[in-house]
Amino acid sequence: MSLGDMFFKVDGSRSGAVKGEANDTAHAGEIDILDWSWGMRSPSAMGGGGAAGKTALDALNITKRVDSASTALMSVMRNNELIKKGVLTVRKSGSKPVEYFIVTIENARITSYDVATVAGVPHQLAEKLSFSFQKISVDYYPQDGSGSRKGGSNFSTDVGTNT
Repeated sequence: MSLGDMFFKVDGSRSGAVKGEANDTAHAGEIDILDWSWGMRSPSAMGGGGAAGKTALDALNITKRVDSASTALMSVMRNNELIKKGVLTVRKSGSKPVEYFIVTIENARITSYDVATVAGVPHQLAEKLSFSFQKISVDYYPQDGSGSRKGGSNFSTDVGTNT
C-alpha cells in the first residue's frame, strides 16, 4: 500500500508517547509504517426487504520494521495498556509533500502482535500489530491542480455509543 510516506503516532495512557525512529521533520520520533489496513463489515440480506445488521468495525492493522518502538509496544500489549490516541498519517511524497489521509483512533488496545522475517529480504524483521478501538475518525484531503491540499471530508464513529 506504499503510496508515499506513512507514520503512526501512539500515545499510551501510562507509558506516554511511544518513540519510533522516523526522522522526518514533521513526524520526528513517530513510527515509520510499511503497510496498513482497516475496514468495516455489514451483514445484509438482500431478499425480503434488504434489512441490514449492525456494521462491525475491523481492527486497524499496522506493519512496521523492528525499531525503537518495538519493545514499548510489546509492553503496552502485555500490560493491556489503554492507548489514548493513535494517529496514522499517509502522505504523498514529492517536493511538496501532502498529508492526504489521516486515521485517528481513540481508546484503543493492541490485540495482536507478531514479529517475523521479511520474505526475500535477508536479515530484516517486520512486526504486525492490530489495534481495536472505541472511536475512529478518517480524514481525506484531495489535492488541487497545483498540488496543494484542498478542503477535505471526514468519517467518524464511536463504537461505544454506536454513533
